[in-house]
Amino acid sequence: MKATRKDRRHVADAPVFVAPLEYCRMRESILMSAETTLSLNTVDYPFETLVQRAKSNPPKLILDPEFQRKYKWDREGWARASKFIESCLMRIPLPSCYFAETKDGNHLVIDGVQRITTVLRFFNDEFPLEDLTAFSKLNGKKFSEIGKYKSELETTTIRCIILRRENPDELITEIFARLNKGAVSLSDQEIRHALYPGSFDKLLQELSGNEIVKNFGLGKDGRSKRDARESEELVLRYFAFRESADSYEGNLAKFLDKYMKAASQYDDKKLKNLRDDFDKSLSSCLVVFDGDEVFSDIGKDRRRQGVVYYDLLMNSLGSFTKKTLNAKREEIRAAFIDLCNSPSFRKSTAGGLQRKSSINKRNLEWNKKLQEAIGA
Repeated sequence: MKATRKDRRHVADAPVFVAPLEYCRMRESILMSAETTLSLNTVDYPFETLVQRAKSNPPKLILDPEFQRKYKWDREGWARASKFIESCLMRIPLPSCYFAETKDGNHLVIDGVQRITTVLRFFNDEFPLEDLTAFSKLNGKKFSEIGKYKSELETTTIRCIILRRENPDELITEIFARLNKGAVSLSDQEIRHALYPGSFDKLLQELSGNEIVKNFGLGKDGRSKRDARESEELVLRYFAFRESADSYEGNLAKFLDKYMKAASQYDDKKLKNLRDDFDKSLSSCLVVFDGDEVFSDIGKDRRRQGVVYYDLLMNSLGSFTKKTLNAKREEIRAAFIDLCNSPSFRKSTAGGLQRKSSINKRNLEWNKKLQEAIGA
């Protein structure tokens, strides 16, 4: 069935399913703008092959929507996914997908998760087509029911640009970030989760499940929502500053990238030590501060948690025994209120929050007040 001009315009009105010239140029320019020459391979994969690779055990094509956004083309029914399938049947050019080659030679999808997942789900008969215009007679039908169009979809190809494993990790991170500009961007931590899977990444997920960490900064009503692994980055931040503060040069994202890469090689003993250290530091903070006030300026009526307070308290209170913290609880609280009211402290939090000099000033001022409160 051929699409009319009107039909084609209707489908083209949905930019997700089409490859406008500007979109293609933006995607391809990524490969030309990197200062380092990329090592890559380009393959036109048929949908049938992509599905087989994704369903193999273990999978050779790793979709893992956790590191991207969760699959979202089914939030309001299957119209959006159906339109993509219809665009494929109409042979409308599709935007390229980008894969990163893993150490074992498999491919991690870094751009194209939504499209490939849609194909996979349709081939699995997980949804019927709806709201089609050019192929309206297929409305209500699943993949197993579309007859001759099954083979057309199976042989539909999509260009896949594969970033080979010899590319530096830093370059892959840059590609991740650039590919998501102008779309639903991945957070820095989502990118780290994708690039450095393994035991340390699982530890971050485990520790971020703590209610204090999970609800950090959400307020009492808990109306705010997160889905970009912010809680995991909070845990990562603690470890990075705890172990590698001297290497911090003022660029937080690169600092955390570097630490995450190194930590991905930690053995079980090291990971256990990290877990114990984090738990001890957090529990120490809760000895001095109640759960609804920890990591906030307790001298204010309206309290708001902040990473400045988190950094200071997590990296200091864990050094003391609970006996000492209990005995000096009121003195420590008074010292913290005094710190938050200090003009020099406030100045260090007003602009350039993550400057190395600002962090050092805050640490020095707090450690001095803390030592005085403890009586050391």
